[in-house]
This record gives sequence, structure tokens and C-alpha cells, in this order.
Amino acid sequence: MSRQFITAVAATSIALALAGAPARADTATLTPLKDNTLFQDDTGSISNGAGIYLFCGTTGGGQIRRSLLAFDIGMAVPPGSTVTSVTLRMTMSRTRAGTQTSTLHRVLVSWGEGASDASAQEGSGAQAAPGDATWLHRFYNTTLWTAPGGDFVAAPSASVGVGGNGNYTWTSAAMAADVQAWANNPGANFGWVLRGNESSTTTAKRFNSREFTDPAQRPTLTITFTPPPGTGACCITNLPCRRLNQSDCEAAGGVFQGLSTTCFPTPCPPPTGACCLPSGACQVASQAQCAGLGGTYHGDGAPCTPGLCPVVLAHFVDPLPIPPVMQPTTGTPGGEATYTGTITEFEQRLHRDLPLTTVWGINGTYPGPTIEAASNLPVTVTWVNDLRDSGGQLRTHHYLPVDLCLHGPDYLGDGARTVMHLHGGHVPPEFDGYPESTVDPGGQYTYVYPNLQAPATLWYHDHALGITRLNVYMGIAGFYLIRDPYEQALGLPSGEFEIPLAIQDRSFNADGTLMYHAQWHEHFFGDNILVNGKVWPFLQVKRGKYRFRLLNGSGSRTYRLSLDNSATFQEIGTEQGLLPAPTPTQTITLSPGERVDIVIDFAPYPPGTQIVLTNDAPAPFPGDPGVGVIPDVLKFIVGTQTGFTAPLPASLRPVTPLLEALAVRTRDMELREWPDPMCGGMAWLINGLRWDDVVDFPRLDTIEIWRFINRSGEAHPMHIHLVQFQVLDRQAFTVINDRPVPSGARFPPAPQEAGWKDTVQAYPGELTRV
Repeated sequence: MSRQFITAVAATSIALALAGAPARADTATLTPLKDNTLFQDDTGSISNGAGIYLFCGTTGGGQIRRSLLAFDIGMAVPPGSTVTSVTLRMTMSRTRAGTQTSTLHRVLVSWGEGASDASAQEGSGAQAAPGDATWLHRFYNTTLWTAPGGDFVAAPSASVGVGGNGNYTWTSAAMAADVQAWANNPGANFGWVLRGNESSTTTAKRFNSREFTDPAQRPTLTITFTPPPGTGACCITNLPCRRLNQSDCEAAGGVFQGLSTTCFPTPCPPPTGACCLPSGACQVASQAQCAGLGGTYHGDGAPCTPGLCPVVLAHFVDPLPIPPVMQPTTGTPGGEATYTGTITEFEQRLHRDLPLTTVWGINGTYPGPTIEAASNLPVTVTWVNDLRDSGGQLRTHHYLPVDLCLHGPDYLGDGARTVMHLHGGHVPPEFDGYPESTVDPGGQYTYVYPNLQAPATLWYHDHALGITRLNVYMGIAGFYLIRDPYEQALGLPSGEFEIPLAIQDRSFNADGTLMYHAQWHEHFFGDNILVNGKVWPFLQVKRGKYRFRLLNGSGSRTYRLSLDNSATFQEIGTEQGLLPAPTPTQTITLSPGERVDIVIDFAPYPPGTQIVLTNDAPAPFPGDPGVGVIPDVLKFIVGTQTGFTAPLPASLRPVTPLLEALAVRTRDMELREWPDPMCGGMAWLINGLRWDDVVDFPRLDTIEIWRFINRSGEAHPMHIHLVQFQVLDRQAFTVINDRPVPSGARFPPAPQEAGWKDTVQAYPGELTRV
């Protein structure tokens, strides 16, 4: 946690040297000593102590947010001072509401700021850490508020209307009286709570907190006061200048600068702390020095500790690996065959400058080998869980920390359970990878995939209840490609000119190990992009066309992909097969689990041309432009040789539209975030139900319309198992009396979604029909 940053500004530029001279007004500007958000929920287990944002008001789901702020008044304003004015400035950085009144109220009891740190936009908070303030706790989880939501004076000390993004200030005589009382009695200083409009929904405002990366946008409290005689500037090692009398200064180990001296300009050396440089190195520097080096400052007195700074890796120094084709035990690849897929733990180099990383994979590779299949020819796979620890013993615990609060681990434990799901496969339900049908290390099971479907880009991945995110993050995933003679006769790029690209994000510790949250988080966004298991690789291409089968294999991150030269490429297929015709585009958006089939033509470029596949999707998506973006994905380097130059066919594969009139019913699937009574934070539910609440029973060989109604603030991929679907349209909606009501016209899917799919993006505030 960073210490507060204080500057003291004298109203006169001449320091008075005589003790008997009349006192002059000083001005002190402080950032919070601590701040936190209270998230309304029944469990009192959500907080955001170390987050970079604060919240007030009411969410679209009806949950109240309140912000707590406290400033170390005694550090800047010595006892006996006379406070004349106080102004609080805060930067509001995100809202979906118009102008709303925000009020400050004096808090009556102490409260805490712990190490909880929500991800991305932070609106749902995180699991509270020890000492955090929550809706029910002053200090989690030992001391309660008298009333849920905090103990504070009902009458506001100040109020202001907060509209769009920008800076807002609160100032009043009541605020000055609060600070005067705290200067006289520091033991009563518990700060303020910031409240928004709590009488209606969708009024929430997000402000930048004291941990925000840009110091200029952190909350600041400006106090104008007349100090008592006998005080002066005091320099204490690794603390900002403060004004004290000589005896108090020396008792604190400081050096007294003389009677009536001020802290502006400061006579003290600036405090120093850990600074993470762009290279990933850590050095001790002042905040100003750190900013000048382009680094991230971690607070006055913060030491450089292992793991404090992110690992920074060079881009485009490793060649792109191509996943091998899995070899059958009987039969041949691309035909009726039997396979054994053994899940093991091993080390693999994921970047030139990283030590070997422990991963999990299939048959010794991450990503796993590609299974080649054919329509109407069955494939049998025996999946073997042979996960062993470094001593060669079958694993009894997962490699990564497992949050035992979640459904699954709460009764199955933290073992390395696995079960494989063929994503996009039209298979019997007993071979779908049911989340509870997991096997422990030493176990195995056999699935038969009949492949009674058109050619498509499928993928297999782990599906274990409560730990899918961990198992896929460790590496349990691979491509599964179905082909048929019709597609092969089209003359599309093939062989070396057909390349699968699995795009995933990861974070690393300095020793090369994978970094992941120990507790459940709503999202995980890694700070490195891997393609086929390499961090930011490059691919040498010949001058011609390449068919790329793209998979978003990340857990949370959406990608909006384009070429950095703004070139047009052709989309030829979606998850469940080819489009009716090639569709020119410059941008492809892929949410987790989605796949797309594209062709890029490198023939027009001279040898040596370098083209980068880039991403500009915020995280979470659609989010704020630029927030959480990792731009680089993969570099193409054009060589001298000629490659595949045949023209693309004008027609690919007919797609017969499903007629709405044939639908036997419409089902609404309302996607919302709800407070999670089991684990804290927020849970994503459909119609308020969890995954094992079975209430819908569609009949095979009938047509239905499903409406995905996204009442959250983020896009979410919706994947339907065992079947294929077509996207009908999307439509905005408004919420009236807590019911979503369609508004505006329906608009059809983009041409890139005109084929068969198994995963669709449901955008916030929209009704998506399939």
C-alpha cells in the first residue's frame, strides 16, 4: 500500500524566521491515507482496498456502492491551527448515468483498507482481504458496522452534481469544521463516506482512487490553515515534509528546519520507494524520478520485492510453433481412428528470455496436438489423466492454488481433476465432458465422437467443475478439425499454407512460472499474448495466400484483430464451417471460445515486408477505449519464395437459413451479475439460476429461438453445447420495472456471422436472438 503524498504550499514565498512574527496562512494538499468501496451484498465479503477505482451510487442491478476516504490531517495540519477552507477534488472516470448528486458524510468510527484488488473495471469488487471495509464489516471479518453500509452522520458535509467524466470538487464550511475537529483531535478522524443517488438504479459513478496510476488523477484534499507559532518544517526520512514543533519533530527522528519554515519549497529530500521500470526491473527512486523513467511508483518506502514488477518480454523473437497432428493408435489421421490423449505435466519454453515454464498438455505438447477428423467417420479417444508432480508421483493437489469456496472444489477438493469437452461437437451427451464427470490423476475414460456434422474448426479443452479456468490456463486444449471431400475440392490453401492459431493471454513470474490469482476473480487478463504456446511469435510466410484458423482460447479476454497496415483479408468460415462466400473485412472480433477461418494474401508485398496482427479490444470488453489493451499478437515476415497463389472460389458452402416460423417456442436467457452468497463478489447467472438448476428441456430435431438478454456491463460469449445455431439479430433494450423491454429496431448480424455457429457474443444492453 502506498503512503499518502503531501505537499505544503505557503501563501507567502518568504519564510518567516522570527518566532514572534505574525502567522501566515499555509495550504496543504493531501492524497488519501486510505480509501475503499462498500459494495452492497448480503454476505459482507466484497471489497476493493487496493483497487484503482472507487464507486458511489446504484448499479443497474440495484446494488448500492459507497466510497470511503480518510486523510492524515495531523501530518499536514499541526494541532492549534485554524482551518479556514477545505476542498476535495476527485476524478470521475466512468458512468452510464446523467448528472447525479454526490454527498460527503462524516464517518463516525474507524474502518480498514486491505489488499483486495478487483480486476479490470472493478465494478463488482473482489473477495475481501483481512482488514478490509465491506458493506457489513469495518474490518473484515472481525468488526461490524452498527448499520450495514457504514456508520456516518446523516446530514451531508457537502454535495455536488456529478455528470460526465472529469474533475469535481466538494467544498463547504461544514467540511472545514470536520477538518478543524480532526486537527484538534486526530483520534476522531475517520474520514468521509461519499454517497451517490441511492433512490433509483443505474446511477453509479466511478472515481479514481489513491492507487490510480496517474498521480494527477488521484483524490486530493486541499486545506488552507493558519499554523500556530513555534512550528516549522520537519524532515523525516522517507516521509514527505510535515510541519511540527521542534520537540515533536526530533522525537519522531526528524530534522527541524527552523521556526516558521514551510514545506514549500520543501527543504526535505523527496521520499523514495520501489519503481517498476518499463524493462521490468525494479529500482528505488522518488515518485518524480520514477515518472521521468516511465515507471510505476509503488509508494513511499515500498521496497523492491520479488514479483513486485511484471515480467517484460521482447516481442517477435521466437518463431511460431505449429501444433503437431495427433497420431492414432489405430487408423489414420483424417479417417476413422482411435487415439490416446494423455494429460501430463512437463516444462516448455514459452519465450526465448523466460526460464522453462511448467505446463500441462496432451501427449507432451502445449497446446495439445491437432486431431484431424472427417465428417461421418467416428473418432475414439481415450483421455488419460497422468498428471504427476515433480517427484513423479500422481498429483493429489492442483499445481495452481484452488479457491475451495467455489462450487466443485467446495466438495471435490483441490485435486487435479480433468474431463475433456469437444467444443462445438455434435456428440452424444455422455461424451460431452460433463463438468462433474471428472477423473483424478491415474484415471481415464473413452469418448466416441461420431463427427455427424459438416467440416468445422472445433477445439477440445478441459471442462472440470470449478477449475476449468485453471486447467485450460495450464494448457489443456487443442484443435479438432473436421474435413470432407466437398471442402477439399474447393482448392483452399492447405498443407503448409493452412495454419491453426490458438491465441491466449498469460502472466509470468520472474522464474518463468505461470502467475494466476489464488482466489476466484471475475476476470483474468494476462499481460502477454501467446500464439500456439509462444509469447508474441513471428511467422515467415511465402508470397501467397494462407488459411488461418483462429481460436480465442483465453479465459476472459476478447480480441479485436486487424493487420497494422489496414489491409483487407477474407473471412471464409465461422465455428461450425464455411460461409456461403468469402467476406472481405479488416477487423475480426473474437470472444473466448469463438473461432474464425480467414485467408490473408501476402503476394502483393515485397520480400522483407513485416505485418503485425494487432488487437485493440479493451479488457473487459467493450469497456473504455485503450483500457487493458495488449496490442501485439503475431508478426508476419514476407519471404522471397512464391506460395499458394490460386484464386479463392467465389462460392464456398451453401447455408440454408432456419425459418423463424418453424420455431416451436422462444426462450429468454437473461444474463446478470448477482451478489454471490457463497464466495463473495459477483456471480454470473442466467435467469437468476445456477448451472445445475435444470428447468429447460428442448426436444431434439425441433427449432427454437433463444434470446440472450445481457443486463451486465460487459460482453459475454454464450456457447450452446451439442448443437449449431444461426444468429438472427440484435436489439437494444431498456429496463422498466426491473423488466428488459426491447427498444429500437432489430439489426441483422454482420456478414461475418452469416454461417453456422456454436458461440455468440452477447453485448451489454442488447438482446441477441439465435
